[in-house]
Amino acid sequence: MKKKLIRNNIILLLSAFVLFFVVVFIALYQFEKNNQTQFMSYIIDEVEIAYQNHTGDATDFISSYSNDNGRRITILDPDALVLADTHDSVIGTDKSERPEIVDLGSVYVRHSATIDLDMLYIAKLMDDGNYLRVAVPLADQAVAYNRVVWILIMSGAGLLILYYVGLKEVNKNLLTPWQQVKKGMISLNQGKFEVFSLNSPYPEINDILHEMNGINLETAKHVRTIQAYQMQLNSILNEIKQGVILLDHQENIIYVNEDAKVIFDLNDDALNRPAYYALRNPQIKEAISTANLDRKSSTFDLKHKGRIYESRIFFVSSDQNMESETTVLALFKDVSQERSIEQMKRDFFAHASHELKSPLTAIRGYAELIEHGLVNNQEIPESALQIVKQTETMTALVEDMLMLSRLESLKEKLFTKQDLKAILMSVIEQMKPIYKQKKIEIHVESEPVQMMCDLLDIQKLFKNLIENSIKYSEENKKIDIKLYLDKDSFVFDIKDQGIGIDLEHQQRVFERFYRVDKGRLEGGTGLGLAIVKHIVMKYQGDIHLESGLSKGTHIIIRINLNQNN
Repeated sequence: MKKKLIRNNIILLLSAFVLFFVVVFIALYQFEKNNQTQFMSYIIDEVEIAYQNHTGDATDFISSYSNDNGRRITILDPDALVLADTHDSVIGTDKSERPEIVDLGSVYVRHSATIDLDMLYIAKLMDDGNYLRVAVPLADQAVAYNRVVWILIMSGAGLLILYYVGLKEVNKNLLTPWQQVKKGMISLNQGKFEVFSLNSPYPEINDILHEMNGINLETAKHVRTIQAYQMQLNSILNEIKQGVILLDHQENIIYVNEDAKVIFDLNDDALNRPAYYALRNPQIKEAISTANLDRKSSTFDLKHKGRIYESRIFFVSSDQNMESETTVLALFKDVSQERSIEQMKRDFFAHASHELKSPLTAIRGYAELIEHGLVNNQEIPESALQIVKQTETMTALVEDMLMLSRLESLKEKLFTKQDLKAILMSVIEQMKPIYKQKKIEIHVESEPVQMMCDLLDIQKLFKNLIENSIKYSEENKKIDIKLYLDKDSFVFDIKDQGIGIDLEHQQRVFERFYRVDKGRLEGGTGLGLAIVKHIVMKYQGDIHLESGLSKGTHIIIRINLNQNN
């Protein structure tokens, strides 16, 4: 710092000196130029008067004119041809292109090839129509000018030396307290908080040292607070009953809580080691790399040592713009019991559905017998009694199912990885009899799309939109369906050639029970598009509708594949 401070001051002084020298040089140059003009104007006027008073011709005048000071005098005719010159060798030559002839009255400095000297030239037009030109050696005028320049250079060099000597002493007194500050900052970086003594001869530096003491005290206080928070955080992370592993941007483990140590048989030696070598699981490694490199979250069930762990691996950034280095957080929750209960529920609903068919079939059978008069009056009470019994059985079963549904309603919906293309093709196949009956052609372009979702949600989404297009399309029309990926989203695009929707209705078609034409006879509950809307909202997607009367309807659904479900 000391050398840098001295260097900066020297650069500043040199800059000031150069600036001063340039300004003085320009001023001297301008002064000298004006002086030369006045000097040459005086000389040529003097020579002109002497020429006008001379009775002989131009050659006689130049021969008789005293020229002890090295002046060169030239007389030229109106065409700028030399009539007479101090040097006879140029008589008769053309000087019309010389700058002093072109620009009369101005002083020009140039080299004279005739006498091999740098000269000052000036010319004027005399009353008799001839030109008078006078030149004097430049050396005489430059001596004084050079002397001043050298004086400036020597003075500046002397000032620079004096300034450097004085600056070293000033810097010594100035830098000593800063060296103390540097030492204190090194101690602060090592976790030692020192108090600086205020013994600088400069009050301003003492003020800074005083502020540094305050910063040290506050820093020590904050460090102690952070350490306390760290201990609390460790306690919390060890009490949440989930395995927690934190990794840096190089996928090295930087934190692991006690539950994670138990799940993966880890100890403190795992810290600062690559996750793959510590955890040794390809699925986890792939999810960590996806979070670190692509900043995409992953959720999956990990089967490990006979247990099932819900694994959530995602990236964490230290700023809102997510431009800093990525940190990866991995959470592992033991869901073995939940998954077992879910399987039991699925089995229960499968059996319940089967059980519901029996009473429904019996009820329908008895009702049809009564309707068609196939039982006599004496047998009707017995048939009615059987209907009541079957109804009671079905009611009890439904009540049990509703109770189970209410018990599970507070739990988060379970999503599974689904093949959207397969779901779409299955829905279209189910609706084949309907659109074939109307001779409607359905053209499908679909890419393979995988998504964590509820199967029934996606089935309902596709079914309602396709059903609407078929319902409101006339015979021999065409429906275009596209399913594709666009960056981190999947897009479902359906376009028909149906009756279309007028602009005034387009904002309300997704409302419950809203019908564009309440007089139409088509079936349905009026909830189809409302259900579509709520499914899209559930998955944090968006809907785009384009339509017009007799122009068909075009609906585009876009859902982010990485939303937090």
